Amino acid sequence: MSVSLRTWMLKAAPDASETATALLVMVFNLSIAFGALIGGLTADAAGATGVLWVAGCLTLLTAITVAVIRRDQSR
Repeated sequence: MSVSLRTWMLKAAPDASETATALLVMVFNLSIAFGALIGGLTADAAGATGVLWVAGCLTLLTAITVAVIRRDQSR
């Protein structure tokens, strides 16, 4: 996944490859940190089952978002 995203970023910003790579690394690190924070808080509050529920809800929201974007692009 990271190789595909890096290739996409470099194609989107061919004249700013260093900036694009730095932004990609920043987003990956923030995602990991945010996921750990939310997962830790959820595990403390609701246990392992709560973490699975939050993950399922986030997956569902992502699927809905992708479906809406694809529908809008096909028009």
